[in-house]
Amino acid sequence: MNFTFKRIAFSFLLGLALAAITTELAYFFLKKENREPKIIELVIPPGTAELIRAGQGTSEIPADMRFVVGDTLKVVNQDRENHQLGPLWIPAESSASLNLETAENLAYECSFQSGKYLGITVQEPVTWRTRLSGIFFAGFPLGAMFAVYGGLVGGKKKKGIAVE
Repeated sequence: MNFTFKRIAFSFLLGLALAAITTELAYFFLKKENREPKIIELVIPPGTAELIRAGQGTSEIPADMRFVVGDTLKVVNQDRENHQLGPLWIPAESSASLNLETAENLAYECSFQSGKYLGITVQEPVTWRTRLSGIFFAGFPLGAMFAVYGGLVGGKKKKGIAVE
């Protein structure tokens, strides 16, 4: 096996480059969850209680929602009936807020969903530090794999001297 320093260095740089490309593409496509904390409003439209009693749901309210740590979910009830979302009691034509301070997955009982629950995912916001960590945690093992594979597959073959 012909392991040279140049081949190993190139393998690690290639691994880091490919890891940077893939992690940054993932960051680009998931940007809406990678943001600063803010107040997010969830509006319960008028007539929702009647739709739920009829076994129908409203397309305006998602079944699952994603948040970052520090977000505040403000539920605005425009319906004429009271509603409940987990620990929140939202009287008719008023609002209530829920601070989301820890990263966790929740399934809250929900009176304004036909399935009777609302899934909430709270995740840590992505920072430059976590982005760089992702590049290094993916890049070094990928580079090591390239180095080992590059050594096994070959390199320059030495020409043998034929003795006659």
